[in-house]
Amino acid sequence: MWASKRPGPPAGGPQKKLVIKGLKALPTLPLSYKTDTLERLRSAVHAIQQNQPTTQGLEELYRDCEGLCLHKFASDVYEMLQTELEKYTRQQLLQIDRSPDTHAPAAILDQTRKFWDDYTQQLTMVRCVFLYLDRTYALQTTNVASLWAMGLSVVRQHLVETNMRSRLVRLFINEVTSERNGQLIDRPSLASIARMFIDLGLYAQSLQPSFIDATRDYYRSESLRMINYLVPIKQSAGVSAEARSSGPTDVPGYLNHVQRRLDEETQRVAQYLKPSTKSTLLATVLAELVEKHTEKLLGPNFDAMVDADMVSDLTNLYSLLLPVNKLDLLQQNWISYIKKTGLRMMQASDLEATLISGLLAFKRKLDNILSIAFQNNARLIGALREAFEMFINTRRSKPAQLIARHIDQCMRMGSKLAADDDIDDIFDRIIMLFRFIQGKDLFEAYYRRDLAKRLLYNKTLSTDTERLVLQKLKAECGAGYTNRLEGMLHDMELSLELSSEFAQKQPESAMNDIGFQGSVLTMAFWPTYEPMELVLPRQAEEAQNAFTELYAEKHKGRNLQWQHNLGTCLINVEFNEGSKELQLSHLQGTVMLMFAEQNELTYSQIQQSTGLENNELQRTLQSLACGKFRVLTKEPKGRDVDTSDTFHFNAKFKCPQARVKISQIATKEIEKESKELEAHIHLDRMYRVDAALVRIMKARKTLEHSDLVTELLKQLDFNVSTTEIKERVDTLFERDYVRRDDSNPSTYHYIA
Repeated sequence: MWASKRPGPPAGGPQKKLVIKGLKALPTLPLSYKTDTLERLRSAVHAIQQNQPTTQGLEELYRDCEGLCLHKFASDVYEMLQTELEKYTRQQLLQIDRSPDTHAPAAILDQTRKFWDDYTQQLTMVRCVFLYLDRTYALQTTNVASLWAMGLSVVRQHLVETNMRSRLVRLFINEVTSERNGQLIDRPSLASIARMFIDLGLYAQSLQPSFIDATRDYYRSESLRMINYLVPIKQSAGVSAEARSSGPTDVPGYLNHVQRRLDEETQRVAQYLKPSTKSTLLATVLAELVEKHTEKLLGPNFDAMVDADMVSDLTNLYSLLLPVNKLDLLQQNWISYIKKTGLRMMQASDLEATLISGLLAFKRKLDNILSIAFQNNARLIGALREAFEMFINTRRSKPAQLIARHIDQCMRMGSKLAADDDIDDIFDRIIMLFRFIQGKDLFEAYYRRDLAKRLLYNKTLSTDTERLVLQKLKAECGAGYTNRLEGMLHDMELSLELSSEFAQKQPESAMNDIGFQGSVLTMAFWPTYEPMELVLPRQAEEAQNAFTELYAEKHKGRNLQWQHNLGTCLINVEFNEGSKELQLSHLQGTVMLMFAEQNELTYSQIQQSTGLENNELQRTLQSLACGKFRVLTKEPKGRDVDTSDTFHFNAKFKCPQARVKISQIATKEIEKESKELEAHIHLDRMYRVDAALVRIMKARKTLEHSDLVTELLKQLDFNVSTTEIKERVDTLFERDYVRRDDSNPSTYHYIA
């Protein structure tokens, strides 16, 4: 515990009172206190500005400033300090400004940088000495700036009131221009000058606008100089970027140059400009180098780049057009190129041989450009779809036929597809082409015809591959589209089961000489075939009758109509050099079996025994006696078969193969079949047009002809001409489905 040493009042004695009285005379400051103290502070400021030590310590100077402020002389101290800073600033900047910039313009910027660096350090030291003034008087007095702000305003005021601000901006821009022209400059000086303008609040109002204007003028001049001397694109894959940029350049070289300029300006911002300048600066560069010359960068130059598959250059083009909102022009040129190239492919002389493979390669190239160069832009993807649909349907039925044929070639046994691991990808690309065609019903007819041949002649690659394609078609067009195609595969599966059952039920003695396999086809699923009369050999006819009886037992009320022109057979024939297995049609096999009993037969004898018509018999004999593999000979010799010819079995036939396939002679029947198929599809389409017209009129009751046509085209998935529509409307008049309006013939009324 603490104990007081003061003695307490005597017990019971009188208490003393402590009386405090005022001073008899107030203390006074020395008369020279203010002047002397201000002079000491002024001397200290001079020493700091001259980078010399002060005569007094900093703490003593701080006490002097504090004393003046406590004695109500703060305003005098602030005024003295502002005056000294103004004098020093004016003296230093005027000295710099007197230097001519004709010989060494960078020296002026360097002197200004040195002044600014020294001045800010000095101002920091001054603020430490006059900290009490800054924290009391400057902080508490209205309209009095802090010492730091006051020091900056002194410099700003001088620059604004004199021509030095404009001169510094001009010299700054000249240095940047020199750097853009490839010269080395003092970047730290420019960074310091830019920071000075930022600190003084002059960057946004003085330096940046002038800098942007100078940038615009520089790149406008550069772009005109380069654009006016563009050369055609060098399509050589080995041309380097350096070769393109030397001398007159092409569009890819120009685009590389623009990218370099953008990179340079980005580095410029990072090193000595305010970050907020970047967006305006790059936008200015793009506007002058790209936006104003978009049409010259596109057009034929764009076509040449896509033709040469210049993906990296197209990537540059897209990245430069995107920020200047010129994708609409890119889209127009994209559509134009695809249409022009596609139409050339559709009009090629070797259309049937190269169209689909060419379209697949063309589509793959465009997809690659879309994915890499155009970043899967939705507008450009839609444009590609629009352009493809336009040009691929200019030949109406031809694309559907050729796509079906291409799939048929891929699906046949022995095709190149068998060795390809990515089967799914191949058919995805083919289905992508299929998606563009409008005649999908025509494609289905051609595909069904080709599928029938693959299945009946056992030429399909595999049933699984067939089902894979059908799954893709079903996903694209719905289950109804592939119903008949799937039915055909199902028929073949049931036929295999039925043939296996037939083989098991036949006695071994009956199967020694002949093997029989029948395919039962549902007429609703398969193409329509004209029946052909043919007198079969005895063994074949017996097997056929036995199969018919078995089928009748399993399926009551059903009848089989045999199509001999679709059947094939394998016959073992003994020649002088040994046994050969001949793969023949039913017609060829029937004729060959006649020579098992006789070595010589006349045309009339063969016709009488087989019952074939002249055209079919002549084609059959021509394939056996005049083709590549001549298992028969004829007299007289020649390439054509006549009704007076005589035929002999060619025992001297030679072939290195153990199995020999002899194909039928091709005729114009295939072309006729295609025309009949297209005519059938056309007729079916007209029925669908009729149904759609009646459906529309029934729902709307009354319609103008133009509105009816518009509504009809929306509902149809194939092209139909206005002439065909008018003809179908006329048939509806005749059948009393609709009638014309009495006062307006172009208005139709539905008749309930």
